[in-house]
Amino acid sequence: MKSYEEEYFKVFDVPGHQHHLKFKATADTGRRRYSFTKLNADDGPICFRSSSDSGLSFTKSDFLLHGFFPVVSKKVAKEVMSYDINGFQLFPTELVSDNGEKNEDFFFFNAYQKLDCIDFRESEIFSYSPEDCSHEVQTYKLKVEVLDAIPIEHRLIIRPEKVAGGGLLLHENIVSRIKNYVDKEKYRFFKLSEYELGDRYR
Repeated sequence: MKSYEEEYFKVFDVPGHQHHLKFKATADTGRRRYSFTKLNADDGPICFRSSSDSGLSFTKSDFLLHGFFPVVSKKVAKEVMSYDINGFQLFPTELVSDNGEKNEDFFFFNAYQKLDCIDFRESEIFSYSPEDCSHEVQTYKLKVEVLDAIPIEHRLIIRPEKVAGGGLLLHENIVSRIKNYVDKEKYRFFKLSEYELGDRYR
């Protein structure tokens, strides 16, 4: 039987890639506290504008990252939307490039609920103290009793609690469905059992 660390992945952009458009939330989107609360579809899509000031035109891509949160095309969203994942919603998103070009039909991975699923005592932590409100995790161990109690279809995407820098854990079932849409020159998946803090830069 595989460990949970073998089932979950982290995803990062490849550092130094010259063709990344960086997006920041508009003021209105920021006020809606996306990524921290369940969003209301009646309020319309959230919106990210290019923050690169590079003059790069928007290139259609099925998978992007806003920080650690995926923003995906409708094609990728269809691979995920049938799942009933706890504390998660695919939310309609509009991307605006440097030249003002609007790109609709995108979806933000709004993982608005955190799960206390990291075994910090068994994980390798930089300067660990149980009193800290967040921890810099170097290698991960997950809480078996927590994940065992949640049906797999409800924990395919997890936002772990008390992890410095945040980020999402994607189950292998999700990764297998979306990886063919992801540009391997721009983004990398790391299996949790093989991941160590800083690997994205190596």
